[in-house]
Amino acid sequence: MRLIDLSQTLGPDIPRFSPQIPAPAITPYLTHAQTAASGRYAGCSCEISEARFITSLSTYLDSPFHFDPAGPQIHQLRLEDCVLPGVCVDCRPLEPRQPIPADVLDGIDLAGKAVLFCTGWDAYWTDPERYARYPFLTRAVAERLRDGGARLCGVDYLAADDQTDPTRPLHTTLLTHRILIVENLTGLAALIGQSFTFHAAPVRAAGAAAFPVRAYAVLG
Repeated sequence: MRLIDLSQTLGPDIPRFSPQIPAPAITPYLTHAQTAASGRYAGCSCEISEARFITSLSTYLDSPFHFDPAGPQIHQLRLEDCVLPGVCVDCRPLEPRQPIPADVLDGIDLAGKAVLFCTGWDAYWTDPERYARYPFLTRAVAERLRDGGARLCGVDYLAADDQTDPTRPLHTTLLTHRILIVENLTGLAALIGQSFTFHAAPVRAAGAAAFPVRAYAVLG
């Protein structure tokens, strides 16, 4: 068995949709020094962390509720929805803001799969200006995924849709048909041509529309 980590790190300097979105903050709630001085520990100490962030950051999964008020929320997803046989589609090379056409899916069995699109855009994770000019999946791709029976769509860039299109055809088409979306993946090139199982289970956060995941692939 071989594991491949597909997740970006959640930290204060990660790319965000706009400067108005607060950066994530993970800080000590109680430090080692504080717990050592508390009188509750003998010969040891511990640290307790506090995390504050919007849930659509870093590598994260969108539940259907994200775009469908009647859809299941993060805590209502089954593990079977988040652990799936996968296929990786090589879309490279691509230019900034280039639409990805549906013919990249020609000849691929989509039924029951997590379909991951390798654009190579994760290479610009530390270059916010370039990363924000990502290519995007088209409505035609969304319809092929829906009609082909895919169960999850994953991309290695900021948002699967064209953010200049307010109708958000990828999100609306997929999420209203209970097809999950994972964004900001990384390292997908290692999966091209491989047989693997994709894992992207979030914590059972009640009421959340999306949530970060530790996405990874199991080969073999």
